[in-house]
Amino acid sequence: MNLTNRTKISLVQLLDIFEKTQTNILFEKYSIFSDCRNIEDIKESVFSNNLQELIKELIFVKQTFRNKINPKYTFDERWSDFEKCLFLDGYKIQNNAIISIEPNIDGVVAFEDELTSELVSSTFSKKEEVKNLINESAEAFKNSDFNQCLSKARISLETIVRTIAIAIDKYNNSNDSWGNALSKLRTESFITQKEEELMGKLYGFISDGSHIPLGFTEEEYARYGRNLAMSKCYYIIKKYKQQFQGGNYADF
Repeated sequence: MNLTNRTKISLVQLLDIFEKTQTNILFEKYSIFSDCRNIEDIKESVFSNNLQELIKELIFVKQTFRNKINPKYTFDERWSDFEKCLFLDGYKIQNNAIISIEPNIDGVVAFEDELTSELVSSTFSKKEEVKNLINESAEAFKNSDFNQCLSKARISLETIVRTIAIAIDKYNNSNDSWGNALSKLRTESFITQKEEELMGKLYGFISDGSHIPLGFTEEEYARYGRNLAMSKCYYIIKKYKQQFQGGNYADF
């Protein structure tokens, strides 16, 4: 399973409300940590091991664990958060089992974590702003605010494109619209015409008020649109690192 750090943290929060003995036995059962002494050990284990089998058991015996916790709403809140995080990562809980929504490759870093890593290692001037927008998009999704989820994802992409456009614009026109900024990247050979067209179509697709395609739930559509935006953010940041940090433009 390719889980983001967000999902792993959510799992830690869920496990933290269990009795310590329950948690230790669960981790020992799957050899995730050989000497579980306290919750700090458990948290460290969560971030460094394959948790697929443990998660499968948690899902299968969810009601058993819930019955042992009072008040019940504490479990329900943490479980809902964990379930939403899993869904963002491409895993759906259905009929007491976990189903992969799309193909994944074991050992590959979760995509959103790759994007965050690329941002952190870049000289991009607004990387903290973009990271915050990505997190706000995820939080909105978990709160079932799907319009806000897509809005924050769209603004992440727009922020990246407009910031780079301003940097390569000799007139330094900071008031460029999304369309003008995207066009600027193309005229300056930062992206191709096909890439410009694709980005423009994606931007329109995830804009507020877009029609949800037949067969999609609102939740599925928000996840799909958000992932598309994140993939384009990743693509543009990679190109930025190649062209700006690679020497084609001055850093900013």
